[in-house]
Amino acid sequence: MTSGDIDSYIPTFIKLLKMARYTETEHGSLELFKKGLPAGLNIWIINNSVAPPNTLRGWIEAARTEQLKYL
Repeated sequence: MTSGDIDSYIPTFIKLLKMARYTETEHGSLELFKKGLPAGLNIWIINNSVAPPNTLRGWIEAARTEQLKYL
């Protein structure tokens, strides 16, 4: 993700995921998504969630929500 633009990162990630024929539940999809986020945002999500998300959809929603606080 460049310059904190979560609104571009998410649809681009989903598009590339589909082009690679990965599903959202495929092993590795979540890890690839997290690797594209700034490290500080990953830590922020883990530390500020009641229970850290364990699905790609959960991380996408958390990233959108926490990005506003993170910036």
